[in-house]
Amino acid sequence: FETKLINTLIFKFLPVPMFRNVTLKCLTEIAGVTVSNYDDMFMNLFTQTMTQLEVMLPLQTDIKTAYARGQDQEQNFIQNLALFLCTFLKEHGALAEASGQCEMLRNALRYLVLISEVEEVEIFKICLEYWNSLASELYREVPFSGTTPIFFGARRALYQEVLNKVRYIMISRMAKPEEVLVVETDNGEVIREFMKDTDSINLYKNMRETLVYLTHLDYADTERIMTVKLQNQVNGSEWSWKNLNTLCWAIGSISGAMHEEDEKRFLVTVIKDLLGLCEQKRGKDNKAIIASNIMYVVGQYPRFLRAHWKFLKTVVNKLFEFMHETHDGVQDMACDTFIKIALKCRRHFVTTQIGESGPFIEEILNGISSIICDLQQQQVHTFYEAV
Repeated sequence: FETKLINTLIFKFLPVPMFRNVTLKCLTEIAGVTVSNYDDMFMNLFTQTMTQLEVMLPLQTDIKTAYARGQDQEQNFIQNLALFLCTFLKEHGALAEASGQCEMLRNALRYLVLISEVEEVEIFKICLEYWNSLASELYREVPFSGTTPIFFGARRALYQEVLNKVRYIMISRMAKPEEVLVVETDNGEVIREFMKDTDSINLYKNMRETLVYLTHLDYADTERIMTVKLQNQVNGSEWSWKNLNTLCWAIGSISGAMHEEDEKRFLVTVIKDLLGLCEQKRGKDNKAIIASNIMYVVGQYPRFLRAHWKFLKTVVNKLFEFMHETHDGVQDMACDTFIKIALKCRRHFVTTQIGESGPFIEEILNGISSIICDLQQQQVHTFYEAV
């Protein structure tokens, strides 16, 4: 800090393509140092690097496409840039806020949003770690936002635009949860997954936590994005297995983050739309994917099912239907979801509900042979355990 090292690095080496990767690594190391008496040096480091960056890589760049087409060096540059921005903002973000360099800070965040769209999991994890810490920090400042999003102080307002984009990215890229057994292979086949993918499960947990914080910060925005995306599945403009999967995994992941009334209104729409999709689409693979998503979503919201008997009954009968579906993984998932619901809503199965002649469990037991006739032995065990 006492030397001209930072200036030399930024002005002499950073603009030169040959040195820029090494230079960024050095700057990241410097940015990660925690000392209190060099605040202005850190700000210089930030503003000068950002100024150079805007010349080298204008904010209009489509980083996602550039990365996909880029050489190794260019891809490394994007990764190093992500590391630099995340390190600096995590260590000295508050300093950048306080120094009045809001536009610079916004640009740094915009770069991070663009980098978060890159189709490379390792880079995404770097960005995710920062988004997680930012969202949790903003949430902890004011834990409860009430029914209207109130922006306390300038901090949330400063980050609002960026957080809306991050919500969109989280929902579009949600990783696969552990319970989902029906997967699409690289060749586009739909099969049952046999090996648990621990990487994906950890990524899901981190993304879920981040999205829950983001939902608490502005649940109306989360709901809006999800509703629009679901409409685009139904009308076919964004229909694809991957899009439907990530959307439903995201919907399932925020269970409990909304108020009960909002959750009810939202879920009724979601489940109706998904059941409609199931009727509308033809082909075994399509049905299997939609079925697995319906099962995942309903399994995530026991509070809703407990409060709405008609829905609970419809859902369970739908599960019994899926138990005859011979597609790989669908029957397994139907049995797993049934036991999950049976555990969470057990009382509702054994008491006589309004408008019913007897408890639902009797109805199930009377028809049990026709429900389980297509299941394999292991699945039958699960079914009996649930009952």
